[in-house]
Amino acid sequence: MQLSDSTPELPSDFDEELAATVSRLFWLDDQSKIEIADQLKLSRFKVARILEDARRYGIARIEIVEPTQRIERLAEQVRTTYGLRDVRISTLPMGSPGGLAGLGATAAAYLDEHVAPGMTVGVGWGSTLAEVVGHLSPSGPADVLQLAGGFASSDSDFNGAHLVLQAASALQGEPYLLHAPALVSNASARNVLRGDETIARTAARYADLDIIVTGVGVRRADMKSALYRGNVLSTSVHAELKRRHVVGDACCHFIDSDGRIIEALAERVTGVSIDEIRATPIRMAVAGGGEKEGPIRAALRSGLPNVLVTDIATARALSESSTRPDSHDREKSA
Repeated sequence: MQLSDSTPELPSDFDEELAATVSRLFWLDDQSKIEIADQLKLSRFKVARILEDARRYGIARIEIVEPTQRIERLAEQVRTTYGLRDVRISTLPMGSPGGLAGLGATAAAYLDEHVAPGMTVGVGWGSTLAEVVGHLSPSGPADVLQLAGGFASSDSDFNGAHLVLQAASALQGEPYLLHAPALVSNASARNVLRGDETIARTAARYADLDIIVTGVGVRRADMKSALYRGNVLSTSVHAELKRRHVVGDACCHFIDSDGRIIEALAERVTGVSIDEIRATPIRMAVAGGGEKEGPIRAALRSGLPNVLVTDIATARALSESSTRPDSHDREKSA
């Protein structure tokens, strides 16, 4: 920005070319006034006067880039790289004090902006989404649907029903729970469960979804999300995930490093289907941290999320990718 509201007219004897040259050497090439004076055969005082006049007459302008502007530019870079609808960034890196809470608050703020009366919101499960739901402000009314069934685990990260009840309370809507296992043995078993009256009540509402909120799970030997720990998944499923090079999941749908969804497992998911996810206007993934960079990138390539909420360090890492996924990459499946 200019330092003054108006720029005075240039004196007739003002040397614009010299002023531009001195300004480039000083502000862009980081040369000292003494170095410039020696190079251009000028006195140091002459160089100082030229720099002062260059600012006064608008030859050189100083722009102050506020932190919010840098965040907005980074968000736009990630958005365009992955063809997303929107990107929101928490300034607190994951792993720092308040990092997870900052991520949850940023996602909750986005929901506060976009949830309108009469909408239907789908919620996944996990520690990140627990932070999101915990930061929701009263709004709505909006019904809240459970997107994934449960697992035989005592881990609180799997308590999707609890998050749905909490979110429905904040959004002043009706909760729709999914009393079913998240993953069954085959597609036929899934279809039978979907036909059960209790489960069908929730599953039938998936076609009404306006917003989906999900985390991104990470499957790595040294860092596994709750879904991949212990005996939650069967030995055969673990073997299938390894064979398919799965790096993570979203809404209990497994994704490989190229962003391909593992269809053989997707047809066994009792919760929201791939088609139902893609038919939802706002599909928000909330995830951050260095260990999740690969799974987040894969999830974005899959086309499942079209809104990303992440932390600043992860956003910077994602922005370094110069390859934008095309429509073919988004739709192909394993």
